[in-house]
Amino acid sequence: MTILDYLFRSTLYLLLFAGCYQLLLRRTTYFGLNRAYLLLTLLASGLLPFATVPESAGETLSTGVITLPAITVGREPQLADTNWSVLTVLWAIYGAGVLLMLLRLAWRLGSVHQLIRQGAAQPQNGYTLIRLAHNQIASFSFGRYLVLNRTDAHNPPDALLRHEEAHIRQRHTIDVLIVELAQALFWFNPTLWYYKQAVQEVHEFLADRVAAIQVRTGYAHQLVSYALDTPVAALTTPFYLFSTLKQRITMLQKPASPRRSLLGYALVLPLAATLVMCTQSERDQPLTQDESTNNASARKPARVEGEVYTVVEHQPVFPGGMKALTDYMTENLKYPAAAKKVNAKGRVFVSFIVTKTGEITDVRILKDVGFGTGEEAVRVVSKMPRWEPARQGKEPVNVRFNLPINFELDSVSEPDGYLKDIKTIVLNGKEVTKDEFKNVSTDAIKSVDVDKANSTIKVTTK
Repeated sequence: MTILDYLFRSTLYLLLFAGCYQLLLRRTTYFGLNRAYLLLTLLASGLLPFATVPESAGETLSTGVITLPAITVGREPQLADTNWSVLTVLWAIYGAGVLLMLLRLAWRLGSVHQLIRQGAAQPQNGYTLIRLAHNQIASFSFGRYLVLNRTDAHNPPDALLRHEEAHIRQRHTIDVLIVELAQALFWFNPTLWYYKQAVQEVHEFLADRVAAIQVRTGYAHQLVSYALDTPVAALTTPFYLFSTLKQRITMLQKPASPRRSLLGYALVLPLAATLVMCTQSERDQPLTQDESTNNASARKPARVEGEVYTVVEHQPVFPGGMKALTDYMTENLKYPAAAKKVNAKGRVFVSFIVTKTGEITDVRILKDVGFGTGEEAVRVVSKMPRWEPARQGKEPVNVRFNLPINFELDSVSEPDGYLKDIKTIVLNGKEVTKDEFKNVSTDAIKSVDVDKANSTIKVTTK
């Protein structure tokens, strides 16, 4: 999964969770559950893109599986390239956006901290009361601080104090900062702006419910009366917000939601599971029996007589042993051009039968990376020489093998090759052709100097 795949999938999950909240949960009175839902689904949106559907042909294989070291095919020298690709530009734009959002968050935190330092501090039970000497900002709470402007400091409204104390005790500032950090990382995703608004709205409902019980009478009237045209500090939790005032009054007077409303939370789980399955890459899925049979090699199948075992006393042996098998796969396996182009990599599982005569037959793909990797694995496995057959006691028997093969690339080459613009190649002080240079092992290269102006590279081996 590429970074673009991850960002796309996480955006889909956020849209799903936000849509479910807006349609099913926002107007319920289960404010605590709504708060938990918003925070947990925000976290889930970042983790679910990594989820994979359980596979029938996964990492747990039957007895007789050969696990090879990673076979790296198509590795090429990594040459310095100063040209900016489209992907590099996109990364630069993304990084600039993250940096600007983090700087914005830091500036807001600094502004709030400066306001707190301007006032006179007075320790209270569980928080610190800050009294400001001006009315430039509305009274608010942030972290463990309750900040009152000059008017409220002289005559603190009881409803305001109870409301802001509820914000502090329930640690609503932590939620706001979590959403702000998510916005910084996913600044391009407008759904997070909705999440921030929804979280702040739920905070107000929770604090209103506590304050209304403590004030007992006239809380809604005090809330409306306090709604003056006073600036609100960023990141803070003020006593009122015009955008949520009407909804807060409605929720204060609304009866408790029926228990059947809880089904909305349960409905999200199957929807999320469905989205996980829908966003699985096609090449990440195990092949069906019919597909694996259709992908089998065209090599003439050997006749299998008798029972096919999966557990035997003596396993079949490749001519020359395990090292020879690794060498055979490394020498014969070619990285498909289509897989190189999209940087496809992963593990391919090939199943085959070693007959009692040592022949290879019934070659199938159990799991495929795609882009020709499975077909290439089948091709190489099908051309294997005869094995020393498995034995049960002293009798040779048929046995089925599962062979995992790793396809890996250190870097992706350009379609025309990394030497397409190079005119002169100097190897250890001697000019060579491109074909001669391609025969040089990557591990033997000590250093590479690129002179793009003269289309020349100078290579020194160890």
